[in-house]
Amino acid sequence: MTDKFTVVPDTPTNPENDRLMTMQVSAAPGHVFFCRRVGIPEDVEDSERESYLQLQLEGMSPFPLEHLQFGFCVDNATRYAYIYSGYRRSFDSTEMSEWSKQEVVIPEFSVGVLAGKGEEGSPLLLVSDSSISYFEFDDLSEIPCYFESFPRNLDGDGAVRPASGDLEVVTERLKDRIGEESPRIWNTITNITIEQKKFEFQATEAGKSIAVQVERKVLWNMDLRDPESVEQAKQEEQRNVLVWRVVLAVAAALALLVFGELLWFGERGYLNLREDWNAEQAPIVERIISQQTTINELLSFQDSDLVPFDMLVAIQPFLTDAVWFTKVETNGTNSLKVFANATSNGQVNQFKARLERFVKIDTVELENIQSGPGGTTFTAFFYFKTGSFASRSVIEEVANNG
Repeated sequence: MTDKFTVVPDTPTNPENDRLMTMQVSAAPGHVFFCRRVGIPEDVEDSERESYLQLQLEGMSPFPLEHLQFGFCVDNATRYAYIYSGYRRSFDSTEMSEWSKQEVVIPEFSVGVLAGKGEEGSPLLLVSDSSISYFEFDDLSEIPCYFESFPRNLDGDGAVRPASGDLEVVTERLKDRIGEESPRIWNTITNITIEQKKFEFQATEAGKSIAVQVERKVLWNMDLRDPESVEQAKQEEQRNVLVWRVVLAVAAALALLVFGELLWFGERGYLNLREDWNAEQAPIVERIISQQTTINELLSFQDSDLVPFDMLVAIQPFLTDAVWFTKVETNGTNSLKVFANATSNGQVNQFKARLERFVKIDTVELENIQSGPGGTTFTAFFYFKTGSFASRSVIEEVANNG
């Protein structure tokens, strides 16, 4: 099984890392969270894991989930999960109002949860902008078995005091647990860099960099925003990727056209170009008109708030390798007309049945089902429920924090 997160070996801090792309991140102070490591029974399926962990959290918390900002991280063996939650009123309302603009919202102590055990497994103090978090580890999992977090102290001007003074206070408060042992001390780097579809958390220890690389789905699980906001952010990100692929494909086609024309001009020479100019320009004009038509269609999608893209993204999870689309057309404001192939009639009926259970689908109609040696072709009409896809011009308000 591929690890969901991988600790990168210690290396000296590298200024080249500053040139990598970074995510828009909001980090919440660690001392406002309730955290626990919980076991995951073997009979809990992957699709049931998030609901199971939410039930565990709700059983531990004196508040309903609607009043909490929460997230979780599962270890690589999927036997334990680290769940955390904070009462919504504990977060700064001004910072929460900016959460919708971020690509991910996570606790300050995230790098300690993901990479804190390291090779030593000894206790760890993680210094962040707003808090100092303490972790303990055992042999059962790479995620912590014990956690405490303390707020950083401010001076008379409201600025955060030097970490050395706060560390002395925290160490004194933890002396019954630490005893004579000297915990490791890490400093958090709040940036998350992006390299080859991996997302990297970082911290430093004595001039060296500690890094852990995770998949995107790990960040979605750790995100503190409401589940509805996270789902909307997922769709937005998927739609942006799809739009960029279309734009890049059109740009590549135009670049290829320009390159081909330049090569043609060189081969024919100036005299032949003058003689055959009118005849040769006709295909170029047709291609330009074709490209302009494509651009106009993309602009029409944009003017319609890109709802067709949202529809395609929404039904993507219901597709399998046995069913694939060959052509998609809009069919009114709330429906799509899809020309598709399948390996058999049974796969067509199963695909229809899966979609009919989707909460955003009103009805699914199939037409022109034709079977042959190579499989089955069919036309499908997907009718979505009114209001399933909000207009992009509607501004979502952040949840009231009281």
